[in-house]
Amino acid sequence: MFKIFFEGLWKFDILIFIAAAGNIFLFLECRKNTDIVYKHFNRMDHTSNLTEEQKAAFQSGQRKETVLTAEELLQYREKTNRFYSFFTNITSTFPLMGMLGTVISLLRMGDLIGTEVQGAFFTALTSTFWGIIAAIAFKASDASIAYKIEDNEKHLEYLFNPNKEGRS
Repeated sequence: MFKIFFEGLWKFDILIFIAAAGNIFLFLECRKNTDIVYKHFNRMDHTSNLTEEQKAAFQSGQRKETVLTAEELLQYREKTNRFYSFFTNITSTFPLMGMLGTVISLLRMGDLIGTEVQGAFFTALTSTFWGIIAAIAFKASDASIAYKIEDNEKHLEYLFNPNKEGRS
């Protein structure tokens, strides 16, 4: 069984693993930026609880280490959204990459005879297997940060548009 996975790895599955490695990087960067903003909005001294002096320091960019400026919040939001967009798009390609590996291997079967057909068939199965595994893993990762990104967006929207219709 391990031989089958190893042989498939060097045929098409390597592309799935390269994409997965890139997606791990995107996820970690997205999580890092998301956590910074999330911690900013979800600590004990929320922006609404700051003194007037602290609010002035916040808006002018002079701050204590624990308070992010409006400009910094926007920069983190931009980074987070960029990484998250790439992350979710790459994540959605894993099943397609697995199916592509399957199709490529099945197409090769037409030209093969004997035991080579069996090898192509197993390559098809391993590509599909790894694509599905990667999609499941990254969808689970997505779930662990999606709510923070949504929460951060709500806080930022309120921060920059406090008098927007429907709010008091």
